[in-house]
Amino acid sequence: MAGLFFTMKDPKFIGKAKLTRQGQVTLPNEARKDLGIDADSDIYWYELGDNLIAVTELVNPRDLGVLLKKKRG
Repeated sequence: MAGLFFTMKDPKFIGKAKLTRQGQVTLPNEARKDLGIDADSDIYWYELGDNLIAVTELVNPRDLGVLLKKKRG
């Protein structure tokens, strides 16, 4: 599935983002560069347990959970 940002590699700290009063978040530049996200990209957010998962393609939440389980092993 293209566009999935989450991988089972060791986590990489890429910076800190702040939520503005208007509810906006700026993705750190390193993350945008590493993941090929440009200014016109759409990003979809999913809550999974205590985690926030970002993808560049809209997916069924059930499919996202299955995909993450497969990547674990």
